[in-house]
Amino acid sequence: MVGIIITSLKIFFEAYKYLKECVRTTINQINKESLKIFFETLIEAKKNKYTIIVDGQGRSLQSILILEDCLEHNGFPIILPAYNANLRPWQKNDIFIFNSGSGKGSPILHAKKAEEDGLKVLGMTYNSEIHREFKTKKDGIIILEPLKNKNKIYAPLGTEFEFTSAIIGASIGYSVENDIEESINRFYKSVNVFLELFDKSYEYYENNLDDLIKFINLINDYIQPENKNYVYFMGVGRDAIINQVAAIRYGHLHKEENGVVVKDLKVIYEGHWDLRKQNDLSIITSGSGATSQTLNYALQAFVSGLKVFGITSFKNSDLGRFTKRVDGCLVIPGRRDPFSMYNLVPELRKNFLPEFELNVYLTMDALLAQIAYDHGITEEDMQKVHRIKALE
Repeated sequence: MVGIIITSLKIFFEAYKYLKECVRTTINQINKESLKIFFETLIEAKKNKYTIIVDGQGRSLQSILILEDCLEHNGFPIILPAYNANLRPWQKNDIFIFNSGSGKGSPILHAKKAEEDGLKVLGMTYNSEIHREFKTKKDGIIILEPLKNKNKIYAPLGTEFEFTSAIIGASIGYSVENDIEESINRFYKSVNVFLELFDKSYEYYENNLDDLIKFINLINDYIQPENKNYVYFMGVGRDAIINQVAAIRYGHLHKEENGVVVKDLKVIYEGHWDLRKQNDLSIITSGSGATSQTLNYALQAFVSGLKVFGITSFKNSDLGRFTKRVDGCLVIPGRRDPFSMYNLVPELRKNFLPEFELNVYLTMDALLAQIAYDHGITEEDMQKVHRIKALE
């Protein structure tokens, strides 16, 4: 029986390992000078209280929001995404950070305008020609090296860049100190913390297969075209960012044959919680399993007749125990403290690496690879329901 289960999760484990090694390979290829300038610029911004603005599209935007959140917890003032920057128009010497695998589209147009207005531009991209878009020669645009042998099954629609930039961004945001060299040393230590966590988690999953299977089976019920119910990904704080990451990609689980829809997962990306209805599916995420707002989502889902599946680091937490009794709970390693950072008063909050959150990122992407493979959904199928180019 165990052999059969392992075979059925073969793509999950290969995808998990593939993305983990993608991070390791990319980190080893980072240009040290660009990383130095990135930290130098952020240290100056923190010292002078400059405003930081971040920008991206889709999952690349959510990935850079992890950097934003880590910077804020590291003592930076509240940082606004570009679409909210009109609340406080940017000024000369502010910092604009973009995240774009292609190095094209609206984030780059916004970054060029920011440079014209005297802002310093930082960013991450696969586009090695990106410097031609900007006038300044000394910049902190980190050019990531794409894998030479990309695997569309393990990482459809650019997952390699999105996930790797999230790891790099989180490690940068957590590691900013007053000294550049100290910041860079802390950056590499932080990356290693993630890689060690992923290594240990791989082993953990090998010995805890049932909840992975339960999650896959639950999604299998909702991916059938005759199932008209919606899937909600719910959480708060950093978990809300990661839920957006998952929701965007899971919403691409769609396949048509000869003009007929044969697979279709109907995902709610954000909002509309008040329109939930009986038999919808709620996936509730909380590292601590103790955040009151998240527990409210779980209770609201239950009393509304939704299926309720939990994701947490602590199986004996309130969320873990509750969802285990309902439709299941997936324990994902990473969270160190069994109490809710989100509920703490400001004086007790601290700067910490989002280990659980980025392990959720990786785990959910690897599970998606398995689900897509099981249902014959290719990257090309998912590309057909990707965002409209005219909206970029």
